Amino acid sequence: MTTVVFVDDDFRRMPRTDMAKIQRIIASGKFGVHKVSFGDRTVNIEVKKQGDKIMVRISKVI
Repeated sequence: MTTVVFVDDDFRRMPRTDMAKIQRIIASGKFGVHKVSFGDRTVNIEVKKQGDKIMVRISKVI
């Protein structure tokens, strides 16, 4: 069983609909960089696996 770790505190301010999109990406097992809406802007998130953990971080704000 893996643990999902959200690296930045920005994820706490993210609306539920946008967070649901991230959770669907994680559940499908797609790793790498993805574009996700964050309120009125778009951010790149990086999803990568390190051991038993899945690390999710905001890599770049567009």
